[in-house]
Order: sequence, then C-alpha cells, then structure tokens
Amino acid sequence: MMIYPIIASLIALIAILYLCYIRLFKKSIMFYLFWILIWLFVVIFAFVPELSIAIANIFGISRGLDFLIIVAIIVLFYLVFRLYIKVDKLQEEMTDIVTEIALNNEISAEKDNNKKD
Repeated sequence: MMIYPIIASLIALIAILYLCYIRLFKKSIMFYLFWILIWLFVVIFAFVPELSIAIANIFGISRGLDFLIIVAIIVLFYLVFRLYIKVDKLQEEMTDIVTEIALNNEISAEKDNNKKD
C-alpha cells in the first residue's frame, strides 16, 4: 500500500478535528460542511484515485490529477473572491464608523465652545 493515502487521511483527520474544535466557538454550519466535504474528498481520492479519473473523463479531462488541480484552483478563486467581498464590506463599515466618530467629536467640540462663550 502506498503511504500517500495514510498521510492524506491523517492530515484530513487533523483538519476535521480542528474544525470541530473551532465549532465550539462560532461560525456558520455551512463553513464547517464545506471544509469537511473538502477533506472527505481528499481522503476518498487518496484511497480511490480511479474515481478522480472517471469524474475527469466525464468533464473531458484526460487525467484525474489535472481535474483535481482545476477544481482546487476554482475553489481557491471562489474563496479569494469571498474574502475580497468581506474585506470590502469591512472597509465600508470602518469608513462609516470613522465618519460617525468624527462627526460626534465635532459636535462635542462645538458644544464645549458654546459653553465657554
């Protein structure tokens, strides 16, 4: 037996256990399901590489590894896109908060000036 399936299984098990540890705190259930599915696919394709070849042939790709790399790149692009959207939203919220604080400080400064007069 090759060592790759064993190593992939151990890494996937550690990742899933870590996800369960994080779950004790917060995050949505979809976050956990997504990553658990990813790691389960890693284990399945490690033990049954012929399955990736069969799926690749359905999509017109000749090798299973090529298919897995293409899927991984697509998933990574999706995750980067989601991160970009979240960072953009946080930047907008931060701008709104800073604007509100600046306006409140200006109003407070005007009140202090009026009291002195």
